[in-house]
Amino acid sequence: MDSPTTPQPKQNKRWIIVLLFGLVLFVVTNILFFILSIVAGTEQPFDYWWVGIIVALVMAACTWWLTQWLKPASMQQAFTNGIVWAIEIAVLLLMITIPNQTTSAVFGQWSTYLIFVGLAVGPLIYNKKP
Repeated sequence: MDSPTTPQPKQNKRWIIVLLFGLVLFVVTNILFFILSIVAGTEQPFDYWWVGIIVALVMAACTWWLTQWLKPASMQQAFTNGIVWAIEIAVLLLMITIPNQTTSAVFGQWSTYLIFVGLAVGPLIYNKKP
């Protein structure tokens, strides 16, 4: 007989999907950085405050859309997904910037942190339909 503490297979599959969506969000973030570096005409788009704001708004919209698709059971679960996505992208960015010694270029601007706020807050816009 299963004990109440045994995780359900559906819940494990859900977290795998959430983590995979985090990888997709990471790719989208980097594509946005690439496009905005072309628009700004620089190799370091992080130097412009408006880049972080645009990426944060697009990421909030993306996480809202993914939350609509995932249909979390509560707002707490939606916020947890957003926090997981923000942490996942921060860790992946650190894994890239630390070996390249570009951590200060990426994380040295206040607008970069708006991206993580957008990732975490985007799912809170989700309206659970009864």
